Amino acid sequence: MSNKAPNPQGVKNNSLQDAINRVGSGQPAFCLHQAWGIGVIRGYAEAAKRFTVDFPEQGKKGHVMDAAFFLGKIEILNPNSLVASAYADESKEKVAHQVANDPAAIVKALLAEYPEGECTSYALEANLDRIHFASLGAGKDRAAAFKSWWTKARAAIRKDRAIQVPEKKGGLYILLEAPVDLGEDLFAQYESAPNFERKLALLEALADSSTAETRSAATEANLAKVSADLAKALAAVSPNRRRDLIPVMLGAIWNRDKFFRSAVETVDTVSPTASEVIALCNEGDLAFVALNIPHTTEKIRTLLDLVRAHHGEKWADRAFDLLRNRDIGATKSGSAKLVSESISYLCDQELAAEVGQRFAQWLESRELRAPVIIWIIKNRESKKYADIVGRLINPTLLAAILGSVDTEALESNSTARIPLANELVKDKELIADILAPANGPKVDSETIYDLTRTMLSSQGFDQMTKKSLIARLAKIDPNVQRLAQSKPTDNEAEEKELFVSKHSKEEKDRELIDIIQNKLPAVKEAIQVAKEHGDLRENSEYKMARQDHDTLSARRAELEGLLKKARVTDFTEARADAISIGSTVTLLRGADQVEITYDILGVWDGKPEENVLSYISPLAKQFLNQKLGETFTTNINGKTETWKVKALSRWIDKRK
Repeated sequence: MSNKAPNPQGVKNNSLQDAINRVGSGQPAFCLHQAWGIGVIRGYAEAAKRFTVDFPEQGKKGHVMDAAFFLGKIEILNPNSLVASAYADESKEKVAHQVANDPAAIVKALLAEYPEGECTSYALEANLDRIHFASLGAGKDRAAAFKSWWTKARAAIRKDRAIQVPEKKGGLYILLEAPVDLGEDLFAQYESAPNFERKLALLEALADSSTAETRSAATEANLAKVSADLAKALAAVSPNRRRDLIPVMLGAIWNRDKFFRSAVETVDTVSPTASEVIALCNEGDLAFVALNIPHTTEKIRTLLDLVRAHHGEKWADRAFDLLRNRDIGATKSGSAKLVSESISYLCDQELAAEVGQRFAQWLESRELRAPVIIWIIKNRESKKYADIVGRLINPTLLAAILGSVDTEALESNSTARIPLANELVKDKELIADILAPANGPKVDSETIYDLTRTMLSSQGFDQMTKKSLIARLAKIDPNVQRLAQSKPTDNEAEEKELFVSKHSKEEKDRELIDIIQNKLPAVKEAIQVAKEHGDLRENSEYKMARQDHDTLSARRAELEGLLKKARVTDFTEARADAISIGSTVTLLRGADQVEITYDILGVWDGKPEENVLSYISPLAKQFLNQKLGETFTTNINGKTETWKVKALSRWIDKRK
């Protein structure tokens, strides 16, 4: 690692007499009060032995203090120190500019004031907070503003080769002599890294750096050291944790190969290789690995190359299994890139016809995952994928969209809009393209009515959005409006009573209060401001504010209606003889003979990713009242599944 900077400047603090002399010459002096923070000494009365001090951190001006109080209790700062400079009239603008544009320079200047050129993260952050406050605008939240600034600043500081950043809170920041060679410096840091995670981060930094800057470290000897570390980590992991390590090891090996390839052309044959790691995967691991590697074109296609090499004639089946995997729609980000690159890869291997055939089968069997549906929607006018997508743009696709949105809404506890629902709302031509294509006949009225009923009963759209979507359907068949205005049938009627947990009801209460007390008043004010801008017909700000107001008002009405029906439960009433609200049940899934344990809880408690289901979700509804040892069948959006109840208990009992 780089050496510590030689002979740091160091800044000694002044004495009380220095402060008196400075104030006497018409200049301010600076001090540090343990409780009140930075003080700017503006005057000194010799006869009364009293100072006049401003404390900007406390908003105190002209505070009078006895000189005797300063002795041993208040620290007199050197006026040349960075903290003092941040508050001095002649230098505060310069310091504020550095705070905004060059945080690394601020940190290096602070470290240089310490005799050893180093200080703890606590001391550094305390001083940075004071310096940052000096440039903070009036009325801003000090803690929040500093946290935001410091988060961005640390990213810049970590890239500065003259600052050693501690790995743990409370560790030392150290001023270094900037290295002449970045490669040697980074690899020295790699060798002395305190843990494997830090080594991996530094290996990634080497791989991402310019070859010219780091070429000196790309030697066969260093390659052997890195490979030995990777092999040791792979050998040390227990079999039950191996799957979690595979994506990490693949990323590390890819970074190793990228960095050392300039020196060793055959680096990808040095053990451990990516092929050796992927060989540890079973069929069930592939989706996990694919979802947890970096989602770049290079990484995804490299993974598929490995799959192709290791699975022989069945490699395409493994790739298709990935696109049909249940978890591919559960990730918040990355699935879209993974889907698009996987489809592109299959097509490059002359399997476009097979892709189209599989997608058509999955559409009919309701196994088409949401990210794949989104890919189909976005590529429906693509010439490249016309043979794949053309046959899929039909009413069954719209039914699949509505079914997927409804299922995710009922099983999810999130208030964020579902990506597939967002795509349907955003794409204003999609419904017309499906039901009334320009190059084909309009779909029959009965099918349109069925889709309208499905849309009206969906839990994935608020009332305002439903009205907007129904309006699009009405342009195709005007009679849809009559259907939308009719009363719901008994099967479509909403629950009269909702069983909810205490904490989930409190969350809904807080959301409603926030809308009423904060969001609606703010948007009303925005409407008034927008009105002042002139002609409302061409006033986009006014239209946006009105839309926000309508959306918030609709959400308020929805929450008020739901909360009127809410009945708080602690789940102690759960039955012991059958699955009910408040049950913990272990089920054997017939399709793959996998045992899954579910908690069946309140309306707003659903977390499908943690196997916690709301009792009104489609799946949980079909679990209710089943008894221990019984075998039964569920049907979700046309897909049937067989289950057997293996164990049953009350959720509340495992909480005790």
